[in-house]
Amino acid sequence: MRPILVQIPSKLLFFIALAFAAVLFGRDLWNRRRDPGSKFGANPLLLVAAALAIVKFRSPTASFIPESGTFSQAWLPIPIYAYGVMLGTSMIIGWFLAMRNARQDNLSSEAAGAIYMWSAVYSIIGARLLYVITNPATFIADPVEIVRVNNGGLVAYGGMIGGFLASWYGCRRRNIPLLKWVDVGSPSVVLGTGITRMGCFLFGCDFGRRSDLPWAVSFPGPNPMSPHGSPAWMRHVSQYGLGQDAARSFPVHPTQLYELLVGFFLFALLMYLRRVRRFSGQVFLGWIIGYGLLRPLIEVLRDDDQRGNVGPLSTSQLIGLVSVVLGVALLVHLIQKYRRDPAGSRLWEHAVAEGAGGASAVESSGASAHTARKRKKRR
Repeated sequence: MRPILVQIPSKLLFFIALAFAAVLFGRDLWNRRRDPGSKFGANPLLLVAAALAIVKFRSPTASFIPESGTFSQAWLPIPIYAYGVMLGTSMIIGWFLAMRNARQDNLSSEAAGAIYMWSAVYSIIGARLLYVITNPATFIADPVEIVRVNNGGLVAYGGMIGGFLASWYGCRRRNIPLLKWVDVGSPSVVLGTGITRMGCFLFGCDFGRRSDLPWAVSFPGPNPMSPHGSPAWMRHVSQYGLGQDAARSFPVHPTQLYELLVGFFLFALLMYLRRVRRFSGQVFLGWIIGYGLLRPLIEVLRDDDQRGNVGPLSTSQLIGLVSVVLGVALLVHLIQKYRRDPAGSRLWEHAVAEGAGGASAVESSGASAHTARKRKKRR
């Protein structure tokens, strides 16, 4: 367990931010002298604001403005959290993968990039929102905790729902068939799921039930990286009689690594489906049905108590089972459509005339292009 990968000296970062601000301002000033019509950029101001924020939150000063003696005292370092690094890594890799898939599917990089960016933003919002909904008592007592994402608290299915809704809206605005885009973006989602679970493992959250299997793992108690101990250690002390002087928790299922393997397996499956697919939506349904079947099985082995429950099922189990039912229904519909109109079901073979404000049907564009070719032949 290593929740914090590295700690950056905040005082050094303060001076680096000011130095970059000065360089960028000097560049803008030079450009202004050569071309009086050029404008000053906002980046220098943003860097100065970041430097002052470092003073406020990491130095002994209680305000944004440094005081006398501020720089002679020790400043708190800026922690770089393992989960945040893995989340950022997954989004960067997912970006390049989505751009590659978009080119293969006759979708412009500009449209794919915009939809991906907003889907990523709303996936984080959705992941946090579902966590807040399933743990209301924590946030009613201290509403400020809602924005403290560095303390953990993102639910995968909330992120998937938030990202899907953002994708739907982005496709609708650009007149892009939704099934065309989700076959592009789904591999990025499942690969990102696998990568971020390594962040969960390093942070110590989403741990499993006690186990005596050879690959069971134990998480540390209080230490400099985690003064209160790992989530598993705290739960075992409060619920299972583990002594407070214990150095580590009881051995547990590494459910984070199980889901990492699920993510990588589904990624391989989806990339294979992209090669052999018969109709648009097939790749997307491979994710929806596959993850919906496998995630509830992992939930059986989970032991963290912040997942929320609906009757005997956890929130993620319920969402997973519902998604399987909806996915199978959509699969039957798309198979029937493919049998009626094979060419019109292969949306990746047709370029899209993008435009803001158009209503994007889930299946429309490829069918209309196929109809146009039929009319041309009859002439």
